[in-house]
Amino acid sequence: MGFTDRFHRTGRVKMSVVVAVYNTGRYIEPCLESLVAQSLPESEYEVILVDDGSDDAVTARRIDTFAAEHRNVTALHIPNSGWPGRPRNVGIGKARGEYVYFLDHDDSLAPEALERMYDMAARNHADVIIGKIAGHGRRVPTTLFRRNYESCTVETAPLMESMTPHKGFRRAFLDQHGIRFPEGRRRLEDHVFVVEAYLRADVVSVLSDYTCYHHIARDDAGNAGFQAIEPVGYYGNLREAVAVAERLTEPGPRRDLVLRRWYEVEMLRRVTGRTFAKMAAKQRRAMYDEVRKLALEHFTSERIWAPLPAKERVASELLRGGRFDDLVRLAELAAQQELAHHVQQWEWADGQLRFAAVVCSRTARGEPALTVVGDRALYAAQVPGVSEEARIATLPARAELELRLRGTQTRHRLPLGVEPLVDRGARAYRLTGSLDPASTAGKPLVGGVWDLFVRLRDPDAGPELVRRVGSEHGRVTAPRTPAALVGEPPLVVIPYVTEKGNLSLDVGERTKKLVDAVGDGNTTARVEPASQGRVAVTTDLSLHLAAATSDIPLRLVGFLPEGVEVWAPVTAQPGGDPSRAVLTARLPAEAAQGRLALGEAPDAPQVSLRTCSADTLTAEPNSA
Repeated sequence: MGFTDRFHRTGRVKMSVVVAVYNTGRYIEPCLESLVAQSLPESEYEVILVDDGSDDAVTARRIDTFAAEHRNVTALHIPNSGWPGRPRNVGIGKARGEYVYFLDHDDSLAPEALERMYDMAARNHADVIIGKIAGHGRRVPTTLFRRNYESCTVETAPLMESMTPHKGFRRAFLDQHGIRFPEGRRRLEDHVFVVEAYLRADVVSVLSDYTCYHHIARDDAGNAGFQAIEPVGYYGNLREAVAVAERLTEPGPRRDLVLRRWYEVEMLRRVTGRTFAKMAAKQRRAMYDEVRKLALEHFTSERIWAPLPAKERVASELLRGGRFDDLVRLAELAAQQELAHHVQQWEWADGQLRFAAVVCSRTARGEPALTVVGDRALYAAQVPGVSEEARIATLPARAELELRLRGTQTRHRLPLGVEPLVDRGARAYRLTGSLDPASTAGKPLVGGVWDLFVRLRDPDAGPELVRRVGSEHGRVTAPRTPAALVGEPPLVVIPYVTEKGNLSLDVGERTKKLVDAVGDGNTTARVEPASQGRVAVTTDLSLHLAAATSDIPLRLVGFLPEGVEVWAPVTAQPGGDPSRAVLTARLPAEAAQGRLALGEAPDAPQVSLRTCSADTLTAEPNSA
């Protein structure tokens, strides 16, 4: 009996993490690191690494070394089976945990993932526990993770949105029903496994208030799910999942709900999206033939497609009517959709940037996705011979302003208000919202350059559209936005327009300097006598302040006759206009007789001030 066997038999294992491994190489390191960084005590979880016959001379040796270094890790080796089903089943057979969790070899877990998921599963006696998944170059569920579900089923939560195996399953539940993955080289083995678990489960719990799983796209595009689809095999595998659903449900709403997900995602989207539009003619026809055959065999209830968005309802009508050429036209139209946008507001108010834009999904030739006729918005008016019932848009649109930290994967999304309107006969939306750089995601934005994007999810019009905000791909009529000091301590935020005309924010003066941003050629300074041989210099600048502050990275610089610089601290307060601020400083009278300037520190760039009259000075921007 080995040490690991003794550990399994003497400790109570709450979670068994099964990782199917094959030729992962260096991409396995984040996975391994996350597994030994769990907050759950190592005596309460185990890791089972199952190598599916790796032949890269690296992976097998690495997991053996890793297992030798950690007493709660086991490395197993099996002959190559060609796909993750077999190694996952081997892992289930070796597992001792109350729950079995599946992790892909090129993904990772957050530090508290196992502990939090187990606690929720245990208090609800869940058969299945799903922790929130974050995508890094991979698509992940969004609707499902908008809130926690202590106990739910396919009818009470959008579980069918999540069909990957990255979940925890009560081991006794799997054994009781004999739930295992199909084995061999194939696709959709996870759908067969997961749909049976969903339909047999009494309780499914969903943990959404903590990101548990990081789903990562490899830079070598080596993820198994990225491989091209072979239509006959793929839809043959989907038939197996459909057969499970039909075996475990009666005809009616429950079955329709389960089938609807596959009809929309695995079938209709395969014959209407960008990929279909770009396929070679022979491959495109083969995809269409297999999808249509499956649709006519198993997806026959109108209740399956009636609740779908307009784009899918139109596609369904064309598919079922055998209208291949019109489906191709529909796919081409969808592939050409872009997010036209017109930024009308981008200005400061009370320390926040107010954003407003009008957006519309249309092609570069101006063909809208949704055409307004009377009081209805209709999809794909360019494709003739489709019923109005199928075309009618009924679902609400959602929009977000997305900030991306340049050179990193860091992103923040801010929800926007969405108001439908009509623009030249097309369905458009006015988007409004605010950005507070001092409290985005609960804390100030980190220093760096943040690029702005707008995202529109209009289900009836097709896939989500994302567009860099600016005049490169749209219109900007909002006035120039000044720099600002926001938050406490003050954070320097400099909105600017890139060389291509796009909107960005420099936070913390990483590429722009505040002293350069405030000198706009309209700045005046007034010199007035003060006490004790000093003068007060008051300067009106292009700068937004939410509140008065003396913590400002600018100083007033005066020059004595012999050329000695005299630096004075500045107090700033909001001006009458939100885009202006008033700065006040005191200097020795003799230092205010010659040149005055604003700067941050000696030997740093300065904005010089020149006298326009006896008591008034004007700024010369960007001069030293």
